[in-house]
Amino acid sequence: MVQLTPDQLIAEFQDAVVELYFARKRIVALEAENADLKARLAAPVPAAAVPPQEMPVEAAPAAQDVDPAGEQWFTGGPTPGEPEQ
Repeated sequence: MVQLTPDQLIAEFQDAVVELYFARKRIVALEAENADLKARLAAPVPAAAVPPQEMPVEAAPAAQDVDPAGEQWFTGGPTPGEPEQ
């Protein structure tokens, strides 16, 4: 076991007191920051902070206007790209 002189014991005690002083100051600052953050989380969100909804995309052409499978051929109509008879 290490034996400390009285002067060394006083120096160690003073160092511990200084460390405790700054630790308490830091704790007070962290508690204030924590209270601020809790208040900000509990506050309602202003309408300006809410992102706007996406704008609706224009509707696709109606199904009767589009003939992806060439169904007009089956009903007797011309098929795109084929010469008429």
